[in-house]
Amino acid sequence: WTAPKKLDTNPTLGGFMAKYTEQFKLTAITAYLDGSNGFRTVARNFGIDFSLLRRWVASYQLRRSISPGSHARRYTEDFKRQVLSYMHEHRLSLRQTAAHFDLGQSSQIGIWQRQYYSGSPVSPTVIKQRKPINVSKKIKPAKPTNTDDAQKPREQLMAELEYLRMENAVLKELKAMREEQERTRTKKS
Repeated sequence: WTAPKKLDTNPTLGGFMAKYTEQFKLTAITAYLDGSNGFRTVARNFGIDFSLLRRWVASYQLRRSISPGSHARRYTEDFKRQVLSYMHEHRLSLRQTAAHFDLGQSSQIGIWQRQYYSGSPVSPTVIKQRKPINVSKKIKPAKPTNTDDAQKPREQLMAELEYLRMENAVLKELKAMREEQERTRTKKS
């Protein structure tokens, strides 16, 4: 048995583009549809999650195209009810319904469903593809809690320092041994 080869594809081109290009998606979809391999094998060859490939294939089989989609969509209450009623009438799963309506996120339909059955209004919401990352947070250094070190004699402080250095060396050695054990374990399998 030989492991499947990784395909030389470049799904991300950097910047603020979508994570996967339309061409990459189509290549993965056609590899699944034309071949005899399952979702997991094809997805592994392309380095993506199999559920993502399954979603792309379902959307492609309905529309014969891959729509790029917008970063944020606003859905009306009527549209949400229409989606829920269509799903129940045709006995579709969340994933199938999302593919039919080109929603991209099947979990959003589950949220609408919970809102509907809990009695809360199925109000218009915005689905955001990615949340912005707040990088400006700075970590404040911790203040020393033990202030009586100035009172200790130099010999006692040097002894504590030596003990802490030995403890640190032992912990580093233990970490190195664990990493080596993990490396040998992965080589065997």
